[in-house]
Amino acid sequence: MIDQLEYNTEREHLIIPEYGRHIQKMINYATTRETKEERNKVAGAIIAVMGNLQPHLRDVPDFQHKLWDQLFIMSDFKLDADSPYEKPEREI
Repeated sequence: MIDQLEYNTEREHLIIPEYGRHIQKMINYATTRETKEERNKVAGAIIAVMGNLQPHLRDVPDFQHKLWDQLFIMSDFKLDADSPYEKPEREI
């Protein structure tokens, strides 16, 4: 039983920790989907959840754009999905 414990120090580093490990796992899952249609569907669902986790930002201009940027950043720019906004560049 003790050998099944998972310590935070042994877990994958969170790129944007405010969203937590579950969102990071969802994004990692999205990057593994084989078709772009599947990736787009999962990405849209993740954006909806991220928006629900940050309700205080809903009145901020470009809120959706910020969420999409964060999605690509958290995927380490590996997610190939269609965004309604221009994909951010790693250098920026």
